[in-house]
Amino acid sequence: MPTSDKPSSLLSDLENDIIFGVYSPGTRITEDSVMDHYGAKRHVVRHVFSELENQGLLVHRPRRGVEVVDFTPDEVDDLYDLRVLMESAAARRTLLPARAKLIGQLEDIAKRHADAVEKEDFRDVYALNQRFHELQYSCCSNPRLAELIAKHARMAQPIRVVKYDDKNHMRNIVAQHFAIIDALRGTSSDEYEASIRNHLPASAKAYRTLYERRFAGRQTARG
Repeated sequence: MPTSDKPSSLLSDLENDIIFGVYSPGTRITEDSVMDHYGAKRHVVRHVFSELENQGLLVHRPRRGVEVVDFTPDEVDDLYDLRVLMESAAARRTLLPARAKLIGQLEDIAKRHADAVEKEDFRDVYALNQRFHELQYSCCSNPRLAELIAKHARMAQPIRVVKYDDKNHMRNIVAQHFAIIDALRGTSSDEYEASIRNHLPASAKAYRTLYERRFAGRQTARG
């Protein structure tokens, strides 16, 4: 049994387990079950529940308790529409070309992310992808916008992972990371914005397909 006495440790452990389906969408999670499984204290669990609610991964429902968020396809479309708006706005607020030091850091992360994709180390893929985009948007001139982008990227992570086992898709993601880096080296905000827009939509489409299959199966079973 893992031990997570520190909020940061439990936050990482539970966040990853939600994202990678240990707790499936709609699952009810209790403080007692998390305390038992992760060896955490109640005040730590409550703190982490609050953080994950803020991230949009958990939701507190009256008379039902805390559940893993279960997006409908329309909610996913709304989330991705918002991400396009925010990330496009960030592109327009980024001074180009980006600093050489930042470009070097992004290249290093992108290479490690590509290696993790080939090894199918999906938890490392997730962590490195988050690090890449948080660093990418750190050069946006509006730090509050960068914070909102990071929050909504984490919220979208359970949607992204539905494509993690699609090797061709993941190799496209790797190529898109390097396209973003190339755009940051240049001076065209239009090209940088285009590289961002090209990076977003596939996972949302895949999520809708899986969601519709899941509920079609339930309807068939009932019928």
